Amino acid sequence: MEATDLSHADMKTKIVLAFLFIGSLILPGCDATPTPVDSGKIEVVINDIPFQTEKYYRIPYTLQAWEWEKEGLRLEQIVVLDDRSKAELMTITQPDLPFINKEPLEPNPYFAYDQISSYYLSIQLPIPLDQTKPARISHRFMFRDTIQQKEVIVEGGVFTPRLGETPVAISSPVKGNNWLFVNQSTLGYHFFRLFFVDGKIYRGERFAFDNAQLNDEMDNLLNGDPKVNESYFNYKDTLYAVADGIVHSIKDGRAENNGDAMDVTLNTIDELGGNYLVLNIGNGQYAFYAHCVPHSFMVKEGDNVKEGDPIGLLGNSGNSTAPHLHFEITDGADLLFSNGLPFVFKKYTKMADFETGPITPTVVANAMMEQISIVSFE
Repeated sequence: MEATDLSHADMKTKIVLAFLFIGSLILPGCDATPTPVDSGKIEVVINDIPFQTEKYYRIPYTLQAWEWEKEGLRLEQIVVLDDRSKAELMTITQPDLPFINKEPLEPNPYFAYDQISSYYLSIQLPIPLDQTKPARISHRFMFRDTIQQKEVIVEGGVFTPRLGETPVAISSPVKGNNWLFVNQSTLGYHFFRLFFVDGKIYRGERFAFDNAQLNDEMDNLLNGDPKVNESYFNYKDTLYAVADGIVHSIKDGRAENNGDAMDVTLNTIDELGGNYLVLNIGNGQYAFYAHCVPHSFMVKEGDNVKEGDPIGLLGNSGNSTAPHLHFEITDGADLLFSNGLPFVFKKYTKMADFETGPITPTVVANAMMEQISIVSFE
């Protein structure tokens, strides 16, 4: 990250705050349209509660499929269908196809993955708010047989989205203007990262976000040396309880990185979160605040807190590329080996679109923002 001002296009590529890390396609060489085959090779194995943004009703889920590459097939396109009307809801083509969790899984120094014998793809289906929500969804996978040089179509993955359920609504963990939340409401790494351990699929980061705060011109996240934490506008911002709850656990006393240097040595998987706080907000739900400033927590384990109470300061500890808050809500008290849950904010004000600039401020209730939305909180 550079200290000079950045255009919106530059910022889009430079704002990468890491915790760990539609169209049509013409297929060449097809003399006839193949008959779709539904052989039970594609199924939905994770069906999350949908959530609303200021623009879409997002339906998140994960597909399990057979290891098609062993048959010489190359995935070219995924079409998501309304299973009843057969209308195309979304078409995903190269290079936007979802990340595929497959063997060999990317190794890490902290734990051993199970060996898996399927492919896993996570999708968020965005339905415009003025359109009818699909009662049943199915999929059409379009492949290129690289051996016989022909098109292959496989259909499947039929499921019923959880339209009658709503995600938990919380207040914001930060306040103030010009916040940009990233890595949520996307097909990005928080959403598709799965942990295959002890016969289970954990997804603790699934709906997590990272955040940056921009200047008044909304074109930069820092002023000064990018290797200095104090250069970043969000550094040491106060963090707040998103709901009433009990402080479940706190990890503290861990060193911070210097700006974007990532110069802290991490020795255990727990240290990836740096200094963090886990808040039990009831109903089996836990709110995680990661990468905080050391010795900045304003509460202690076992404390009862009220929504809006100050609890700590935003920092740059752990596996962090710059000062930011990594926040998630899960169904367990472990940062990674739990299941991330969707959530929405009770209220925020959309101030701008990151790609097109300022808009007339618009208050949005009970929604999550889109990735490109610049928002404010009271």
